Amino acid sequence: MKLTIQEVIETTALTLGSAVLFVSFFHLNGWLFADLAYREGVNWVFLPAGFRVILVLILGLQGAAGIMLGTWYLDQSSLDTNHWLVLLNGVVSGFTPFGVMKVLGKGQRIDHLLQDMTSQRLLNFTLIFAAASAVAHHLVWMLLKRSDVNIWVDVWPMFIGDAIGALLMLYMLKLLLSKLQPR
Repeated sequence: MKLTIQEVIETTALTLGSAVLFVSFFHLNGWLFADLAYREGVNWVFLPAGFRVILVLILGLQGAAGIMLGTWYLDQSSLDTNHWLVLLNGVVSGFTPFGVMKVLGKGQRIDHLLQDMTSQRLLNFTLIFAAASAVAHHLVWMLLKRSDVNIWVDVWPMFIGDAIGALLMLYMLKLLLSKLQPR
């Protein structure tokens, strides 16, 4: 498969654009919901989780790679003592929603998956993604000995925060799209 320069530029722009948007939503979430933080890295409302769902459903691999890059950027200062933790945290952040999408979509191409997406399937995807993300993050944190991690206690606030954030973002997107459609 030979890539053209235009395809490389488009893929790079989509990936970097995803990273910038993810980082922006992360900072917006920190500003809006600073009082709802459970602890560093775990929030009771986490809007970027919804952005993960949206980016992966719309952009696929480029969205997942952008989320990974954005997470690396965000984690470089707070987790700088363990480079493996930064690396794997980014991979989990970006590729958990992509993996859930692939498993639930049974390998369908993204455009076919989106055409068959009902409200119930989107809700199922969101809840399964939130659970998978919370468990995967905490497993990585536990295996790489991140301090102050208790997987049996801390996974629940992350699941709730990811689920609420994703559902809020998806319903805001649905509302926005309904307002933009011609009558």
